[in-house]
Amino acid sequence: MNKKSQRIFAGILAVLVSIAMVGSAFIGYFFDSDTPLPNTGAYSTANAEAEYQAQKLRIDAMVEQAKKDPENVPLQTALGNEYYNAGMSAQTVAPTEIQENFKKAVEAYQKVLKTNKDPNIIVDMATSAFYSGDYDLAEKSYNEALVIKPDFINALFNYGIFLSQAKQDWAGAINQWQKALPLTQNSSEKETIEAMISQAQSQLNANQTTDGVSNPILKNGE
Repeated sequence: MNKKSQRIFAGILAVLVSIAMVGSAFIGYFFDSDTPLPNTGAYSTANAEAEYQAQKLRIDAMVEQAKKDPENVPLQTALGNEYYNAGMSAQTVAPTEIQENFKKAVEAYQKVLKTNKDPNIIVDMATSAFYSGDYDLAEKSYNEALVIKPDFINALFNYGIFLSQAKQDWAGAINQWQKALPLTQNSSEKETIEAMISQAQSQLNANQTTDGVSNPILKNGE
């Protein structure tokens, strides 16, 4: 997978842990599955802080460029990606800045989508909207991407995460992940999605009630 596609599998271990924790914070999604669990040493913390500050400097420079060249689509795309990455990094060193980074990512991606309805960008924007707390925009955008490209594994995978964590719609999440299974490119991806389906099925079974309602949280609360 290319760097863009790899985003869909970032934080899988944390997702598998948090998927049964209804109502838990989404902070787990921001961990990179390729990164070992933090040792919380001063050296690691210093590195994380330095990298985050470097990201902010890159963003500032790109914002100034964008002011001079507002119609530059590749620049806006890169800016959205940088804000997205900053949102992921902020969970370690600047938790209060997480949502703002993702909101800025949404703004940059929306500018791109005015002229380029790329499903990759739509999914990145949807995921940024999800992490920023704009669930309506997130769900609308995931569905828009899937209308354009029904077999887009990134959209199916991330939409499933959204449904499970934002909506506690375990059946809906399972449905999306089952569609994604035959689209996997290797055994690792397949095993990851199968594990998430299994976890979601366990949660669905736990939520079953005597009258057959599978999602009482949604029934009573939304």
